[in-house]
Formats: sequence, structure tokens, C-alpha cells
Amino acid sequence: MAAAYQTGISSSPTNLLQTLVSWLTTQGWTTDASTGDGSGWRAHLHKGSLYVNLRAAMNENIWPYNGDYHDVGAGGYGIGLYLGDGYDGGEAWHAQSGRPTRPGDGSTSGCGMNLPAGSVSAYHLFDDGNDNIIVVVERSPGVFCFVGWGPALADLGQPEDFPYFFGSSGAVLNTLDTDPGGDRGGINISAYPPMSHADQEVSSYTGSSDRGHATAFVRVDADTFDGRWVCNCEDPDDGYGYTGRLSRCSVNVGPALDAAIDVGEYPSFAGLENRVHQSAYAGALLLPIHTFVLTDPGGRWAPIGYPPQVFWTEAVGHGYAAGEVYQVGGDDYMLFPHFAVRKGA
Repeated sequence: MAAAYQTGISSSPTNLLQTLVSWLTTQGWTTDASTGDGSGWRAHLHKGSLYVNLRAAMNENIWPYNGDYHDVGAGGYGIGLYLGDGYDGGEAWHAQSGRPTRPGDGSTSGCGMNLPAGSVSAYHLFDDGNDNIIVVVERSPGVFCFVGWGPALADLGQPEDFPYFFGSSGAVLNTLDTDPGGDRGGINISAYPPMSHADQEVSSYTGSSDRGHATAFVRVDADTFDGRWVCNCEDPDDGYGYTGRLSRCSVNVGPALDAAIDVGEYPSFAGLENRVHQSAYAGALLLPIHTFVLTDPGGRWAPIGYPPQVFWTEAVGHGYAAGEVYQVGGDDYMLFPHFAVRKGA
């Protein structure tokens, strides 16, 4: 199908999810379910073999493990997301087949975007024509969050397709209902680029920040990790949303990949982060967000591709405004803080 775009204003997380479902059906997606669940809404859709599971939270905890590890994340608002390989109406929204799971207890790992209880400044729905979907929400004036998914990373020559999904918040902060006590991407400041940063919990007891909860997942078939989801959490621990294998990206390399590729002592400066604004370059510099997977624990990191619809940029604030459309080679890119989305020709 051709690339598609829609924008508007939603009145609640449920209204936004219902709007998204209606829009996806016009893009050829089949709705397996779209119905009330708890005080919110659940939706399950598929196109071909790609199944997406979505849940709007309305003052509730939508993930099965928020309360057992954490003191934040229950009783809030947002939309949760994960991919799978089928739909069963008899199972809970978070228990569909083919889902990412935590090795310790088998519960679902996922991500989403944190939202206000009521209206948002604007939403932006993108489909690149190849079923790569991204939803960007201006949750309050100048503050952006997102979710997205697709059937395959843009490949680097490998024959396999690597389905992926991402959010601006990990599952724990997906429904954060308290003041985070600091800057949290996608909540009180604009989100970091898709696929890039693990989410940080802020304890309501101590006010300290710890843990790096997974916000990006890629399904990788490897000799030592067949048909499983890798994730970008900081450490291999269930409480972080760990799925059994780690991933990293070129924007925010992180300590493990930093050491593996020997780029220096300070991982926050190891990737593209803070390096892509070129004062001598008059245009908006758009760079792919390359993803790496740990092929064996303690072994090498292998590049597996990049999400084909989103690009890292620091254009906003350097001569460009959020929501501005920038054209390169006949394609339109919509600019947001820290990233751009290919809108189509």
C-alpha cells in the first residue's frame, strides 16, 4: 500500500487507541479484537503474519508484574504494546502467543507510551507503505512520546527478517501515575529516539534513579538464540524486562557494547548521541539508528539493521521546529525532538 499519514487530537488513551484501530484497518490490517477491558480498551490486529497487541490504560495497571518489582507504574494512563504470532480471545491482552517473555517467570515483556488522562495536543499516525507503523503523540505542548512496530528492520544484507517494536516508556513507566522526581523521556520531557534508550525508574521512596527498563525489542533467529526477542534493557535481570539476550543501538551504545567495540570509558558519549548536530551543515542531518545484538553472552555484537522509518536528528532546536516537514530526495520527513519520521513522498 501507499504511505499514509493522519493527525488529530484525541480525548483519552482509549479514544486514541480506538482512532488508531480505525486508521489501521484502512491500511489493510485485520482487527481480531477491539473491545473494552477493565476501565480501558484492548485491541489485537494482524497483517499477514505480523500480530500487534495494544492496551489503553485508564487509571489502571495493564502489565502483570508492575507491583511485584516496583513502586511506580500502577494505576496510570498510557498505551501498552508488544508483538506476537497469533491471537486467542480467551487469553488476557498481555498473554498472546509469540510474545517476548522474561526468563525467570515467563511473564510478558513490552513497552508503550505514557499519556495524560485526557486530551493531548496532537497525534501523528505514520505508515510507510510497508507496514512500518509509528504513532507520535504531543502529550503536552512541546513534549513528545511514541510507539511503533514493523515486520522487519532495514537489513544489512542478511536474508532474515527481524520484526521489531518500540515505545518511549518501558512497561514499568508505561502507566506511571506519580511525579517521576526528575526528567523522564516521554513523560515530562520529549522522548529519546526510538530504539535508543532504556527507561529509568525513579523510586518514590528514595527519589533515586535506577534500572534500565526495556523500550525496544527485536525478534532474532540466531544459532544460539532461535526465534526469540532481544531487548535493550541495561542489565540481564527480569525486573528490567529482560528477555534472554541484549541489544544496543548506534545512538546510545551503553556500557556492554561500549566495552565490546572499545570506544572509550564513558558510554554516554560512545554513540551518535550529542554528536550529530553539525553547525557547518545547513540542512537537517538524518542518520539511521543501527541495532546490534549480542550473539553469545560475553561474545561479539552483530549489527542486524535499523528501523526503516525513523532517523536520529538534532534538527529541532537548530533551525527547525517540531512538526516541520523536511524534504530529502523527494521524500518528506517530519521532524520531532531527537528524531524524524519518514512521512512519504
